[in-house]
Amino acid sequence: MVRLLLYIFVGLITSFFLFPFNLPGLGMEVNTKMILAVVGAGWLIIDKVSGKDLSVSKDFFYLSLLSVVISVWALFTTVFNQTSDGAFVTYFVSVWVWLGAAYAVVRLIQKVHGDISIEIIGNYLIAVCVVQCIVAYLMSVFPVFGSFVDSLMGEGLDFMSATENRMHGLGAALDPAGLRFSAILVICTFLTAKTDFNINTGKGVIYLTAFVIISLIGNIIARSTTIGMISGVVLFCLIRWPRKGYLVFGRSWSIIGAGLIATILLASWLYRIDPGFRNNFRFGFEGFVSLAETGRWKVHSNEILKGMVVWPESLKTWIIGDGFFESPQDLPDYFGQIRSGFYMQTDIGYLRYVFYFGIVGLLGMVVVFIQMTTTCVKWFREYKWLFLMLLLINLIGWIKVSSDIIMVFAPFLIMAYQKAAPCTSSTT
Repeated sequence: MVRLLLYIFVGLITSFFLFPFNLPGLGMEVNTKMILAVVGAGWLIIDKVSGKDLSVSKDFFYLSLLSVVISVWALFTTVFNQTSDGAFVTYFVSVWVWLGAAYAVVRLIQKVHGDISIEIIGNYLIAVCVVQCIVAYLMSVFPVFGSFVDSLMGEGLDFMSATENRMHGLGAALDPAGLRFSAILVICTFLTAKTDFNINTGKGVIYLTAFVIISLIGNIIARSTTIGMISGVVLFCLIRWPRKGYLVFGRSWSIIGAGLIATILLASWLYRIDPGFRNNFRFGFEGFVSLAETGRWKVHSNEILKGMVVWPESLKTWIIGDGFFESPQDLPDYFGQIRSGFYMQTDIGYLRYVFYFGIVGLLGMVVVFIQMTTTCVKWFREYKWLFLMLLLINLIGWIKVSSDIIMVFAPFLIMAYQKAAPCTSSTT
């Protein structure tokens, strides 16, 4: 019983990390991620001092250096363009905060489990997303429960779309949550593909059930979860595809087929009897519904996105940007046309980066995530396809929004750091 409570506690802390939210009474400046970062920084200092090792691995030096370069470039472009939008001027601080928070989570898992691995971290990330989806569904069904969960979050609740009756969890909402769900679906798929169903049928079924729950409810929370669904299926086929060139229809594929049939039957039943689920399902799977009813794939948000394709009109903007990332009318030094939404009325990630600090800044952001990926691949070669797919999800996600999945990479980067500096793990 004590062990179970410890596991639940670790899962709760992991959720505070993966889906941070502002705490009541602390304003918009303090969230759960920042608190964990402070704890992680203190834990790191203790580990370093007790291990008598103050060295810094080359991988993390390069990652920090790249993030500092991006911050310096952001400072340059805002000064050159005479704007006060410092969205990425402190990007290196953001990277360190995520890594510090991840350090706290990883060390806590080590304390409770006495060990750490890709699978253990993956299991916690998957469990958190499953619980978030269940919580989101219960919030939509039971308004009293929904009000209670909302009361746990401080300022910034509007961003959770609570006022728009959009389904959301505890800190999990909109496209940022969708990209994280997508990344976790890929992790879930990878662990499923690596499972020997002949020996660990139960584990495989659990992973498949988690994949179904996150796919189904995650898409209702954020339709960008579809990216992870498709990527997960592709990754599964890549791993399961034998050298002979055809899929092996063994026990695993039988269970997967049964799971898909059960999911379709369950979704069909809920669609018929529950009007609330019907509306949410039609929203979350709008593209699939449109394809079934009209014969063509059509999603309202994608139609809006097409209207957000706005190209820079000058070479200067292409190279160093205009220095605006957030909504410019909120800045005291903006005297341009007042428009709703983001700068140039585009929410497309790639374009927002270009308009802020040009192609140079955009390439810098891409290089940062390539560095994260190569670091993980370097230390965990067996999981190469997993990290490459995570990188791909991040790059695909920027087609729609400017959010990233650094928080998914962070725990694995901390594991890589521990491998490079063994003294930090010897104190487990």
